Amino acid sequence: MTLLLPGCVLREQPVTQPSSLPLSTRADVADLIEVPCEYTITESSPPEPDLNTVDPDFHIIGGVAALRTSETAGYVAQVSALDLYDDPTLRLAAKTPLLVRRGATFELRVADGFRERVALDYGRSGPSLRTTFGPCESETEWLLFTGYVWVADPECITLEVALPDSTVEARKLGLGAPCPGDS
Repeated sequence: MTLLLPGCVLREQPVTQPSSLPLSTRADVADLIEVPCEYTITESSPPEPDLNTVDPDFHIIGGVAALRTSETAGYVAQVSALDLYDDPTLRLAAKTPLLVRRGATFELRVADGFRERVALDYGRSGPSLRTTFGPCESETEWLLFTGYVWVADPECITLEVALPDSTVEARKLGLGAPCPGDS
């Protein structure tokens, strides 16, 4: 039985959610971030002008980017627990340096199967699913950008480099866990 009194209005009580649950699990992750060239921390050049002389721990992708992968480095990237974001998928971070070739333009992105649990974080720009670089001018052949790849749990992930001609090259990275075929 509902009793209505004059001057009183029957209102629904607001629904509250437990404070431990975020409103959106990806609220801290942008779709696309453009990293400014001035966010390079160090300009780095291969010892010789040959593109293949980039540090052998780095895998050259499309001639425009180079990432250290567990395949080329011979070890899995270490992940560290960082408490910077509310998003539970941004729990572990692996420092992942990226070399960008002078004058090149490309997009580094999280592959489709990983978009709900992986994010990129380069150049003080915050986490994103896609990050664009370039074109950056430099006296050296390569520019070094520091960054992180965020994961919810240690795993082997796939990142993609999309070139302006629509070519996409994928590379696996072991972040706290080896990729199939890693030694």
